[in-house]
Amino acid sequence: MPQPAHLPPEAERPDVAGTRTLARAMQLLRLVAAQGDRGATVGMLRQHSGLSRATLYRLLLSLRRQGLLRQPYPRGAYFLGYELLSLGARAGNASGLRELARPALLQLAAHFGDSFFLLVPDGYFALCLEMQDGDRPVRCFSQAVGGRILMGVGQASIALLAGMPAAQRQTILAHNAPRLTREYQLEMSRVRRQVSRAGQRGHAYSAGGIGLDGYTGVAVPVRTTQWHVVGALSCAIEIDEMTRGHRRALVAALKHHAGEVGERTGQLLRLT
Repeated sequence: MPQPAHLPPEAERPDVAGTRTLARAMQLLRLVAAQGDRGATVGMLRQHSGLSRATLYRLLLSLRRQGLLRQPYPRGAYFLGYELLSLGARAGNASGLRELARPALLQLAAHFGDSFFLLVPDGYFALCLEMQDGDRPVRCFSQAVGGRILMGVGQASIALLAGMPAAQRQTILAHNAPRLTREYQLEMSRVRRQVSRAGQRGHAYSAGGIGLDGYTGVAVPVRTTQWHVVGALSCAIEIDEMTRGHRRALVAALKHHAGEVGERTGQLLRLT
């Protein structure tokens, strides 16, 4: 009986080696991103990545050549490269959603003076795709465009969860439950009640906020069809300023703009 051919060790197989290199490069990008405007030093990257000096320098050089990292000064710290901005802009507008939502967010911020956001589902997270500040800017969980928040935290993620198929929603909440409880002190029964109410009302709102002391917000799903939620428009506001009248006006305006954005996004998707 013929014996199977001997396979080389995984470290020697080109497909495995290539995958490992890509994973290491992504690890470095995430480490640099976590340092923000401070930048990441070689020493810090070596300590947290566990890579050898030779491997680290080789990857850093490759990432710089591709424009994914930059080093403004010789021997200085590393920062994310501008090529990532270009790639991110294209990824963020793959369906036209970001460009379609931006005018709506500008109008909302100018009219109400609050901070308004567009968030989209990204696995177990909600990703901030666009934001516009009014006269009273508020930084919420996502902090900035490109920031991620755990599904179950904040009104936008509640609106997104409410618009998902039940099986997908349960999978996400089951996966996120330990972190929601440990890091945000959120009771899962409360999160599920919020999601249920959001589905019934067509918008997410909590008088006490969810996970962010002193602030609350409103979020409305963006639908291309009745059963297809592609994002959520939301606002962040101090609890003391969220009067009943202000909330009613916010909900009405958000639903109006979310309806327009969803309809136009759906039209674009049907044309592609």
